[in-house]
Amino acid sequence: MIFAYTLQQVLLGDKWQTRRLIKPGQQLAEDGRAILNGQRTVYRVGRTYAVQPGRRQKGVARIVLTSLRKERVGAISEADARAEGFPSREAFLAMWRLIHGKDADLNSEVWVFEFELAP
Repeated sequence: MIFAYTLQQVLLGDKWQTRRLIKPGQQLAEDGRAILNGQRTVYRVGRTYAVQPGRRQKGVARIVLTSLRKERVGAISEADARAEGFPSREAFLAMWRLIHGKDADLNSEVWVFEFELAP
């Protein structure tokens, strides 16, 4: 999983939640513990994933996915913004707009991943 803008927060343990735009064809599994694209499992609670500083870059750590859910990006709470590694909801939304540019619609649905650093 790529953390180009928040890598340090992940590695320091200051970030334990991330939001990712829902891609076409992705859906939540019936048990609520996996994201599927057709029959293929994309993410599953309990599995570990590499922490990458950028696309096609080597992983520098691993995280364990502890839970996931779906919500609108603009529905982020103050507590969730802090879990994202930001001091406030406004700081998170400003970074979201910077990263996503013209696609930064706050009504967009996102996956909310909660995770912890793997030992």
